[in-house]
Amino acid sequence: MTRFRLSLSLALAGSAVACHPDAVTNSPIVPSAGINFANAVPDTNKMIFRVVDIPANAVLAGATFRSANNYPIGITAGTRRIRVFFDTTDVMLAQTVLIDTTYTFVQDQRYSFLAAGFARAGKTPGIGALITPIVAPAVGAGKFAIRVVNLAPSFAGAVPTLADTTVHADAFVRKIDSLPSGTAEATDLGYRATSAYAVLDTGFYRVALTATGTTSPPIVQMTLPLGVRGTASVNPIGGTLVAGTIMTAVIVSRSVVASKAPQGGSPSSKKVEVVTRSNDTVTVQSGTITFRANRPDTVVTDTIIAGNPPDTTIRKDTLRMRPDSIVDTTGTHASTGVNRGDIVYVSGANEAAYNGWQAVIRVPDSLSCNPVNAGDTATKCKTTNALAKTFFRFRYRITGAPTSPATGTVVYTIYPPTTVPGDYTIPFVVYVVDQRPPNTAP
Repeated sequence: MTRFRLSLSLALAGSAVACHPDAVTNSPIVPSAGINFANAVPDTNKMIFRVVDIPANAVLAGATFRSANNYPIGITAGTRRIRVFFDTTDVMLAQTVLIDTTYTFVQDQRYSFLAAGFARAGKTPGIGALITPIVAPAVGAGKFAIRVVNLAPSFAGAVPTLADTTVHADAFVRKIDSLPSGTAEATDLGYRATSAYAVLDTGFYRVALTATGTTSPPIVQMTLPLGVRGTASVNPIGGTLVAGTIMTAVIVSRSVVASKAPQGGSPSSKKVEVVTRSNDTVTVQSGTITFRANRPDTVVTDTIIAGNPPDTTIRKDTLRMRPDSIVDTTGTHASTGVNRGDIVYVSGANEAAYNGWQAVIRVPDSLSCNPVNAGDTATKCKTTNALAKTFFRFRYRITGAPTSPATGTVVYTIYPPTTVPGDYTIPFVVYVVDQRPPNTAP
């Protein structure tokens, strides 16, 4: 064997030893905390939240007003420097630093980083960060927890209009069919104030904001997210129906008119046919639709021209069911467009108790059949050529005993949970999940 071949053999043998699995060193686990970013700045363009002292994945990009991380993301523990910039392709504008702060993050602790205030020069309060550790309470079986943070410098744009737009707020976290009463879950919330967590039974909930010390009228009401229970293969999504969820309700202002923040988004109003009251429950009827149902089978004769005219061939089709036909409609629209748990804003009633922010507790559409038959059901008439009339309705609860039916020209706008926070003309409530619920699926 030549000297070269011998040297090559020894080198390859050494390389094989060096690559043996026993020689591999595991990378150290980097100690981490968790962080939620949220943008509550109402007067500027989208922003990017970024750790700048070390390479990090803790970032929220393209953050328009009222946007946030849905869940905490990992951030390397220790003292971190975080900056907030404009998120834009304009190179010069992208270098503008809106927030520059340092904070020490403890391993395994979760935090919220909430940008608030005004970015425009000369407006107060100025832009800044509210950084708070999340001290999660013990949440037992069948429970969830929620706290409230007020990041609205003003309640300008609230409906009904407030005489004092800087009033402190109480926040009632109540089930859909319960009216605000007693002690609120969060009280006397001034700007940048944070409440303690309230631990509640799972269910359908809404947040109703009122001026401190009052139970009505609400400044705004918003449904809490319901969440989705996990499965054997999919993690749960936090919400009030999913035990173990810990969340924050963030009160935000309207966007500043004519600023670069999102604008508009107020839903179109829908007219009401009649509004009635039974005790504390109000029924709104938006309209009706009447069908002639169960029309009898019929034979249709088709004329087909074959050969040279005037010769024709006549063919009869087999029996077929004729479709239902609309006989009559009332109201300006038939369907109410709402679901249980939606929030509606009612206005135009001469009796003030009917107006304002309301939570839909039921959608009791009903069907009447003419003629009546023992085989009629809640959704289907039995008799041939029956007139099937559907009444489109929803219900909410109020305090007081106004005259029934309501008078005036009543309308309502719908705020379903799936479309928020689309209305930037009014103050609002957005939600951040501080802790994902455990997956209890079998």
